[in-house]
Amino acid sequence: MLRAVGAGVTGPGHLELNEECQDAHSVRGWRGGWIAAVADGLGSRMHSARGAQVAVRSAQAEARTWERSTEWRALPARDVAIRIYRRWLKAVPWADKSTAATTLLLAICDADGYTRVWQIGDGVIVGLINGQAEVLTPERSGFGNETRAMGVDTAWSAWHTRDLVLGEPGDALLLMTDGISDDIPRNLIDGFARAVRGEVTKRSRRGGRKWLQRELMHWATPGHSDDKTLAAIFVA
Repeated sequence: MLRAVGAGVTGPGHLELNEECQDAHSVRGWRGGWIAAVADGLGSRMHSARGAQVAVRSAQAEARTWERSTEWRALPARDVAIRIYRRWLKAVPWADKSTAATTLLLAICDADGYTRVWQIGDGVIVGLINGQAEVLTPERSGFGNETRAMGVDTAWSAWHTRDLVLGEPGDALLLMTDGISDDIPRNLIDGFARAVRGEVTKRSRRGGRKWLQRELMHWATPGHSDDKTLAAIFVA
């Protein structure tokens, strides 16, 4: 059975400054499967929190225009990204779209477990398939705080996409913003992903969300300050 859960918390840095969370997420059922979207507004941009919210809504809205049949699998990944981006541009009310710049991590999974992911910008997507863990996000390149983002990059080369199948009990896909992934060395992400999958699998969706939110709220890394958001789709 396919299940999904998501949670996000405002980071201590924003709480201290009485600022809103710049992350956003949306996890919704879709024709027997799931759509999970996670976004992180660029902290240096005035309207980034709104940009992140619009990004997850735009991704959900685009996927819901597709027919129930498996024909959606044949849609070119590039075309889907373009359509989502256009929805986002139309929904962002400011003339300078860069003021709402945001990352986006998206996973669409149908009732058969066929899954496609898209990513622009920071954060990490991890797949656990047939007992094997794989970080699906390429290693970051560039300087320091540089990131790709909607509102900044318009080229398809800024996006990354993969296809996979969640078909066996224990298979899972995790999408997390950099408030989480930056605190976990790559060699430890495997163990982290397995631990999250194990905890949410044995709980109800509501219980899994509460557990996840509690863990993010009481994040163990000393001195952490960033917002933290994670969404997961898994086979129970």
